[in-house]
Amino acid sequence: MPSAAGKHAGWIALTLYTLFLAYLALRHSKADMTNFPLWHLRDSRQFLAWILGLARGGLADFAYFIPLGFITTLAVSSSSRRFRGFPVHLPAIGAASTLTVLVRAVEIGWPWHFAAAVGLTLPLGGCLFGVWIGMTWLRGRLARLWLLPKIAVLALLIVSFIGIILWLSVQEAPLPFEAARVTSAEKRRLTYLIRSKSPRSLTEGQTHTLRLSEHDLNVLLAWGLSLGSPDRKAKVSLEPDSALLVASIGLTLGAGTTHYLNLMAAGIPEIQNGALNLCVEQLQIGAVKAPRWLCNLLSSVVTSRLRHDPSSKPFLDAIQAATIGPESIEVTYGRPHLPPGFREDLFGPTNASQDVLASVQAQVERLLAVASRSPDKQPSFGECFETVFALARERSVESDPVNQNRAGIFALGILLGHPRVEEFLGPVIKDLYSRDAQRLLARVPLRGRSDWTKHFCVSAAMTLLSDELVSDAAGLLKEELDAGIDGSGFSFTDLLADRAGTTFAIWATRDEASARAMQERISSGFQVEDFFPPASDLPEGISDAQLQLRYGGVGGEQYGRLVEEIERRITACAAYHRPR
Repeated sequence: MPSAAGKHAGWIALTLYTLFLAYLALRHSKADMTNFPLWHLRDSRQFLAWILGLARGGLADFAYFIPLGFITTLAVSSSSRRFRGFPVHLPAIGAASTLTVLVRAVEIGWPWHFAAAVGLTLPLGGCLFGVWIGMTWLRGRLARLWLLPKIAVLALLIVSFIGIILWLSVQEAPLPFEAARVTSAEKRRLTYLIRSKSPRSLTEGQTHTLRLSEHDLNVLLAWGLSLGSPDRKAKVSLEPDSALLVASIGLTLGAGTTHYLNLMAAGIPEIQNGALNLCVEQLQIGAVKAPRWLCNLLSSVVTSRLRHDPSSKPFLDAIQAATIGPESIEVTYGRPHLPPGFREDLFGPTNASQDVLASVQAQVERLLAVASRSPDKQPSFGECFETVFALARERSVESDPVNQNRAGIFALGILLGHPRVEEFLGPVIKDLYSRDAQRLLARVPLRGRSDWTKHFCVSAAMTLLSDELVSDAAGLLKEELDAGIDGSGFSFTDLLADRAGTTFAIWATRDEASARAMQERISSGFQVEDFFPPASDLPEGISDAQLQLRYGGVGGEQYGRLVEEIERRITACAAYHRPR
């Protein structure tokens, strides 16, 4: 018969462990691992890391609640007189399950939805597993001796099952289908089409209807998946009220060999007045075909998750109707009311902390003050950079030089590049600042051309906001748009300016040593040739027809030679070498 001290010790341990789980839940709710920035889909490694992160999170959800079930069973058994007439495991299961639900409620909040209820599966599984361990423990010494072997066998069976599923899910070859061909003309057409139906142009009560053909969707899929990895492709087929998606994602495993995660999914998506209904009729990953009950469960979970997700809900609310017809999809939508932070949810965090934003504002004030002192004399590109990096060096005495350089590049991106860079960071330009000074800085030339200044500074800022790939892709798209009939023409000089800006940002923020070296180099006197190689001899003003005929289009042989020449010139710049 347990002593009074033993009874109290069990309940005290249970209380403390429950409070510990509640603390973990509060921390987890502020850093939800289930959110995955849409832009990261371009990187198969990041996508795989996200999947592994979800798996680790699921394992943690299971493991953390095992002690809860175990401690609850011991605590209840020590008070077994209170449950006379009941087997000990029944009140233990009831108490442990109730505590599990309460802890999850702390993490998820209220009201609950179907996806949240399904999310209880692993914690409850761990809790019940802990109750089983506790009941085995109470049966005596012999039962305890067999406990570890039983757990080991069970763990081996689970790991073997998961391993077999993963082995069947990954295949050596991709699915046998051809992705849509992406050309500059297709990119321009889709860009103009989507821009013409931009929800930003709508006022309250107005709507746009956007119709995308099956071909349009496949070009968009191929375009998006082409960024970051060549070993990915996808294709969608539309039928009346249904859609079939097939996709192959290359994964580098083991000794550098590439295997493929092949997906086939068919379903019926429907949106009416912001209400989403999704019915997954077929799902196959590799050689693993999901049973019908799992498809139904997945449909309910995904639908519930999207309906209640803070990032997707504003977009769903704005959609009045979305219908799938033969070979096309048509969406009617109004102006969405986007929540704070939606850019970060879609494209990932900018990594601009409040300290960095304060430094950006200080840099903006310094640049505008310099421009205001001589309103009739425009500061040079070099003077602007010297001003910014001199201040960055001053502030780095008591701060991180990498963050100070980031702040300086953001300020240059806003004032010398494009004011919309500020939208990705937060407000840093106050209304009291001189508009004349801002206009003066917006026309600062680089080697006599202000368009090169904009390309350089915007690309540098975009590199720090996302990564090198984003900046290069944005610069290339801009040139492909210019190659159209109404554009100024494709320009290899502009591509050089983009790549130089990207390279500059990388070297200025690579690490503390590189950051300080860049501060010293620039603040002591900016030399254009150290950062921006000769560009005027490169071809520009190229029409789309000329780009295809003379250079083989984007990715053609002659195009590749010029890109290699651009890289060679930038690599030769003195600023992009570590000092010996």
